Amino acid sequence: MYLTAHHVISPSAAQEGINAFLYLHNRSTWRVPPPEIPDQNPGTLTHRMIAVEPPGNRVRSYLDVVAPDDADWTEIRQGFIQFVSCAQRNPLPWTAVVGRCLFRCGLERSLVPTWQLELHRLYSALESIKRNPVSRRQT
Repeated sequence: MYLTAHHVISPSAAQEGINAFLYLHNRSTWRVPPPEIPDQNPGTLTHRMIAVEPPGNRVRSYLDVVAPDDADWTEIRQGFIQFVSCAQRNPLPWTAVVGRCLFRCGLERSLVPTWQLELHRLYSALESIKRNPVSRRQT
């Protein structure tokens, strides 16, 4: 699966929010994330949460997670905690493989002072779409 959350702003409508997407690959499992996911093969879009309608939005921050379709949220959460613990020592953007999961995160410079809050918001959107995968528009 490929989970991605983007903190976006619409320049034309001055709206801001988090859009999240869940893609599946119909692969049962893997030991290491395949290198083509997500850049060459994001998978099949199955669910989305839209706060700001695309296209034309500017991405202020993002959080990507690549994990086997059969991964439960506990595995993803544990990997994410380890990812953040190690990555925060380095400059952004961050990318790392932890177990069977790939994590990527980036923020625009103005959000760096509040990176913990920003990551929490993105992570919460991913958790929500993974645990309650109902395609919907958020208001």
